[in-house]
Amino acid sequence: METVHSDPNYFNEATQSVPRLKWLTKAVKVSRLLPLDHLEDQINEKVARLVRRKPDMDGETRAQIIENIVRAKILKKFQTWKAKQYDPKPGKKSPSHSFRQMAGEQFERCRCSIIKEKNFKIGRYPAILVPGFIPDGNEAFFLLRRSFLKYGPVFYVNYPPHHFNKEVLFHQLYDMIWDLNRRSLKNAGVKPRPFLVGTSFGCRIILSFMQWLDDNNLRANLDIKGLVLLSPVLCLEDVVDPTSPRQKTLVGRAVSHLCEVEPDDVDGIDQAMGRARNIFSKMFTSGRDQLKFNEKEQLGVMAIEDEVLRIFDPEFTPNQGVFQRYMGLKTEKALSGAYMSDLPTLVLFAEGESDVLTPNAPTYHQLINNEFLHQVFPNGHVEVVYSLDEKRRVTHSDLIFQADRYLAHIKPWLKLQTS
Repeated sequence: METVHSDPNYFNEATQSVPRLKWLTKAVKVSRLLPLDHLEDQINEKVARLVRRKPDMDGETRAQIIENIVRAKILKKFQTWKAKQYDPKPGKKSPSHSFRQMAGEQFERCRCSIIKEKNFKIGRYPAILVPGFIPDGNEAFFLLRRSFLKYGPVFYVNYPPHHFNKEVLFHQLYDMIWDLNRRSLKNAGVKPRPFLVGTSFGCRIILSFMQWLDDNNLRANLDIKGLVLLSPVLCLEDVVDPTSPRQKTLVGRAVSHLCEVEPDDVDGIDQAMGRARNIFSKMFTSGRDQLKFNEKEQLGVMAIEDEVLRIFDPEFTPNQGVFQRYMGLKTEKALSGAYMSDLPTLVLFAEGESDVLTPNAPTYHQLINNEFLHQVFPNGHVEVVYSLDEKRRVTHSDLIFQADRYLAHIKPWLKLQTS
């Protein structure tokens, strides 16, 4: 009879050998802050995976990794306590009233979930954070949020799981900004003015929203402080090269399969989404596996690792909603060079955008050019985000694994705009 060898209980081994960790886990158990039994299983599974990759890992390193995971889970729990569902009430003259009546049930089905995380001091400049295709705003901006919380509360946009409708989101953004503008700060007599922050596809949402305001003569009703565009993707040609029979990037291959599927072909959508999920999951786990989990600087990544991976599970994130987000690019055009806004605008591109963007990506080549940028955004500023690690480049919208490199550009810009 074959003997089955199970992995050791690394969690129990570490708590017995490290008094500090033993005290920490007791505090977690007594306070019921986290489900310790479930957490123990998760940790043993993670550490076993790391040990299989590095068999010579010593007990001290394993214990440090386990302590970091526990602290990361506590960090995430505290953050969820500060985050609440936010549903702004439309003003009397809001265009949402007539739009809701016209859209009927579709409005409710397509509404995004908006989560507000408070800061603990009066802040004049909230931030509205709009994610890319995946993951949700809560995870996409988790490691950047502290830089924005310094100036006001942050609002995470999470797309609906089964549907997607840009105009519904535009009305939500309008009502949110109007609601923020009308709330005079206590004893200050000034109204909050939010930053709009987008990453990848989220940048397309923000710029389309600005255009929608102009088309409907609504821009003057709102007061926005500035725009932050991180690795913007504004049209399909940014990620899919129409002149190439075979896409050069993994993302290009994933999206090109999606673009070939008819919107009513359920089986085709499931197959294409299966390939896309597999690609994005491998990209995330590849980035994760390069991290040194025994370093405290990685606590933020460990705090959201499970939530991000869950995005790739079709039972948690239905195919139809993600598919419709990708289709949101199909009719979008590249920037024409026409003026869009004189708001202060920060554009950040990663040094490794070519891992995702096509060689002739219109948005990259347009906005990296200062002359073109200032035609569109007279107060625009563009920078490239570089890594400090020779072994690892900053890639497209690398807000989880290389958040500190983005913050090195975002923090001074925010300080300048708010001083």
